[in-house]
Amino acid sequence: MATSKKPTTLSGIQPSGKLHIGNYLGALKNFVELQNEYQGFYMVADLHALTEDIDPKERLAQTLEIAAAFIAAGLNQKKSVLFVQSFVPAHVELGWIFTTLLPVAALERMTQYKDKAARQTKNVNAGLLTYPALMAADILLYQPPVVPVGDDQAQHLELTRLVAKKFNQRYGDTFVLPKALHTRIPRLMSLADPTRKMSKSEPTGCLFLDDTPQVIEKKIKRAVTDTSSAPTKEMSAGVKNLFLILEACGDKKNHNALTAAYQKGTLRYSELKEKVADATSKELAPYQKRYKDVIENKAALKRVLTDGAKRAAHAADTTLKNVKERMGILLS
Repeated sequence: MATSKKPTTLSGIQPSGKLHIGNYLGALKNFVELQNEYQGFYMVADLHALTEDIDPKERLAQTLEIAAAFIAAGLNQKKSVLFVQSFVPAHVELGWIFTTLLPVAALERMTQYKDKAARQTKNVNAGLLTYPALMAADILLYQPPVVPVGDDQAQHLELTRLVAKKFNQRYGDTFVLPKALHTRIPRLMSLADPTRKMSKSEPTGCLFLDDTPQVIEKKIKRAVTDTSSAPTKEMSAGVKNLFLILEACGDKKNHNALTAAYQKGTLRYSELKEKVADATSKELAPYQKRYKDVIENKAALKRVLTDGAKRAAHAADTTLKNVKERMGILLS
């Protein structure tokens, strides 16, 4: 099987709910831009989603929906590898190996473990705790020098580097220590509460990728702007968030004009919201059309994922074989 001479990178999205514009602008669109420079391995992280309570039928449907979203965003199967995490057993095997190297205390300090345990109090499973070990395996199997991450994933990447260092020190140089490749788009905040990250759990403040122009306009019209009655020189979080969406959607002309109006004190928030709604709808329209075409042909989509799993397994199994030989758990 031919291998690319490009450096690798790895990222994934969980099939645990609808995607929103923050996922698109901060992740999917970024992955597409990276595929000319890197040999990208992009996965639907279905094993990670097992830590949440999801109906099996919904989980299968969401797995295909996430895969379709990758393709609709522009991922090219000739340049990148798209696969489902559970189709490549090496992820689980290396993940278990990494649990034997990571201190429990380090796992308990992970912010995501604390947040998820607090949210799903009736299902604080061991997978929530060992999640970072599997994530480290996801990354290190493909030996990427860089990993595209948002600010909220920096802690996970640091733990990945920690386990790679521990393995290298104990068994010899094996893993590249990946560095963070931060996305150009900072996290988008909720339209309803701009002090919180945009999330599917708060639908009124979230712009979903399948929202119609009418729904987008309605949500943005209701977006919080200034929350203080006192005048201030600093742009409020809500207004800043709307400008960020406008800029991320590529409407530079209106972004510059409205920024100038804000600085002069003549900006009308109704106009800002109108331009943001229009830019968002125009940005999502091509994606929504491609997504409809892809998701309707499930047979073709499954073939893409089957082929992607074979290509991913070729790279992952090579790394795992080397790991097991160094640990003395594989006969040469």
